[in-house]
Amino acid sequence: MSQTQEKKSYVSLLRRIPPFALRRPVVLALKNYPALLWSIANELLESNFPGSIHEDILAAVGLDDDVLQHPHRRRDPMFRTKVLTAYEYRCSVCNYDVRLGITPLGLEAAHIKWHQAGGPCIESNGLALCSIHHKMFDRGAFTLSDKFEILVSENVNGSQGVDEWLLKYHGGRIRRPRSPSYSPEFHFLRWHRDQVFNAPSRYLGDGLV
Repeated sequence: MSQTQEKKSYVSLLRRIPPFALRRPVVLALKNYPALLWSIANELLESNFPGSIHEDILAAVGLDDDVLQHPHRRRDPMFRTKVLTAYEYRCSVCNYDVRLGITPLGLEAAHIKWHQAGGPCIESNGLALCSIHHKMFDRGAFTLSDKFEILVSENVNGSQGVDEWLLKYHGGRIRRPRSPSYSPEFHFLRWHRDQVFNAPSRYLGDGLV
């Protein structure tokens, strides 16, 4: 059997084996064909997690993001531009707006309801966030109430950066988009609170949503 035929045989075997049943032939296939491992890892990441936390997940399982090639998914290529425009190219949490010439640096468009969970690529499901707040949002370190208040998780801790990047904004409201029609929709916010946020939030006083 040629190497190509052998590889096809391994792929066919993988498709027939029930999930989590990593038997010896499967382990052998992953060892002999690293590209197959990357393909599987990539599919799991792209299908289930936002890109801002891919690197953290790979590091946790001992894989290197540098050699992982992410395929293009079917999403609106204008999503980033539309969301950043809606928020006037500023982080909706901290107002970060650094540019190199006219090119924004470290400013990203975050899905509130993840694209992988069926969240649409529309302005009302997006937030303009600096790269730090984007990762924190996708990891559930903070979320938003239905009143657009920033709610920081009670589980957030640390000695450097916690006050500067999170606690100083706790209870405050995000920078609103330039048009009310672009404001985050409540059902997307509730999805993030239910599915991503590391509850409970820190005490905010009476009237907390």
